[in-house]
Amino acid sequence: MNPATGTDALFGVVQTALTIGCLIPLLLGLVALVLFLRTRATNSAASDGGGDSAAARQRAHDLARVALLGSAFGTALLLVGQLVVGLGTSIGLVNAFAGPLVPLNIGALTLTVVSAVALAASPAPGR
Repeated sequence: MNPATGTDALFGVVQTALTIGCLIPLLLGLVALVLFLRTRATNSAASDGGGDSAAARQRAHDLARVALLGSAFGTALLLVGQLVVGLGTSIGLVNAFAGPLVPLNIGALTLTVVSAVALAASPAPGR
């Protein structure tokens, strides 16, 4: 019996827990981004009529901030899980990032970048 098998299994459990744990912040970031886009569309339609309020700008900015925080935290959890497996097992760092979680990595990183762009494009609330 290979003594590293138990350690590999333990690191696999850690990665699984972190991967499952990253889904909630990523979904929160996605929902906040969708709400931000809907709020922004509503604000732009209202501003055509001259009714752009400070509360609506604050709401849009807060939604963009929540989208960025949720997606960045979820991405960090996902990448930490893969680092733990890559550095703690015999699988290697390159193989840990080339595994079956590649589509989730790409989606999480894309969501984080889009959320960062949304935060940069959101109207700054007047303070």
